[in-house]
Amino acid sequence: MSSTGMWVVGAVPDRAAVSLPDEFVHLVAEGAFRRPEGFAETLAWWSEGCAGEPFFARDGSDPAVLLPTAAGRRFADFVHGANPETAATEAIRDASLELMPAEGSAGVFCAVARKASPVAALYYGLGAEAAGLLPGWFGDFLLPADDVRAALPDAERALRIDGERRAVVLGRIGDWMTGMGDAPGFAAEELLDGPLEVLRHAAEAGLGVAAFSRWY
Repeated sequence: MSSTGMWVVGAVPDRAAVSLPDEFVHLVAEGAFRRPEGFAETLAWWSEGCAGEPFFARDGSDPAVLLPTAAGRRFADFVHGANPETAATEAIRDASLELMPAEGSAGVFCAVARKASPVAALYYGLGAEAAGLLPGWFGDFLLPADDVRAALPDAERALRIDGERRAVVLGRIGDWMTGMGDAPGFAAEELLDGPLEVLRHAAEAGLGVAAFSRWY
């Protein structure tokens, strides 16, 4: 069965960013969850450099083809389980989506990829140290305006890159999208520039920002 990964980052009214968690707190009991088995160990493995394990290998019959290794699949599964879907989180995400600007407007960014998670591609591209500068938890966050302004300097450090560093990150994003997914034409640079533009827009306009992933 085919699937499509989506990551959306969008500005929302500051008041909503503050109030939404309380509006749906009554749903928390309906969506109790446990982290996947081995979650803490994999988080430590990722944070410490994945023991130098490669995430992709060349196909012996076709060197142009990248195949995910056990390490690559481990990280993909880890990111997928990092932000579980519960009644409360889904309600907050739905409400946030309704408050974001229309797609194509200033203040919203949406990345989609067939069979691949855009946020996993970004985190793999940046590596653990740089990705740790981004707000939230593996691509999910809901920030009021004050927190957007506080998060922006670190986001700039992580995403506003150029030269050799940018080329390496874009290459790794491309590897993820072709090796883990089926999106060879994915515009890797959008994963660096798009979220940063949203955060800048919101900081200037006094807005909050919501971000989350979904699969379709």
